[in-house]
Amino acid sequence: MKLEVIAKSLDDIILINQSKADRVEYCRDLEVGGLTPSHADIKAVTALAKVPVNVMVRPHDQGYVYTEEEFQQILNDIDFIANETKAAGIVLGFLTPDGEVDFNRLQQAVTHAKDKTVTFHRAFQEVKNQLEALPKMEALGIHCILTSGRENINESLSFLKTLTDSTKINILGGGGVNFANIGQVKGVVDEIHVGTAIREANNWEAPISITKINELKACLEN
Repeated sequence: MKLEVIAKSLDDIILINQSKADRVEYCRDLEVGGLTPSHADIKAVTALAKVPVNVMVRPHDQGYVYTEEEFQQILNDIDFIANETKAAGIVLGFLTPDGEVDFNRLQQAVTHAKDKTVTFHRAFQEVKNQLEALPKMEALGIHCILTSGRENINESLSFLKTLTDSTKINILGGGGVNFANIGQVKGVVDEIHVGTAIREANNWEAPISITKINELKACLEN
């Protein structure tokens, strides 16, 4: 089972390169859930990383319904990542004002992503009809959905299993995965996504711990 870890800097990548992590999600401003890094930083990080890097494309933290101007900026960022970097994938999400997946914009984003994988991020938490959205997301070629299921991952194990069993899309369990619950979560999802759990003191401001990454990876292999 793959372990995806969150990185916010080149320093993080240097440490992750020495670990057993399988993949990186790269973003900035983790305290608000992650935003799009600068183009220069994306290029540098994806060149340095020894494992695949998926880059967050999210212009702000004010929800997932974007103006046309914001959406064009998102497409510009996707174009840059797809054409000018060594990124493996793109992490994004679009909703309609009534709380459903915005499939029109998602289709455009997938087209602009070219051969990069597309992960639908935790905007999925706010989708009203999550199970109903899965077939169309699958048809568009979405590779992963990052989700904790419901509000709290510890209370969502049965629902995560339902999601996993309902689609060929990889369900990436994240948002609260830690040493205490990884044993349960790994049984109901396809892959695991961790953030503060791999940092010293479980704090975004603290450095990444190679030991913690390797211990979490060992949990997935046992």
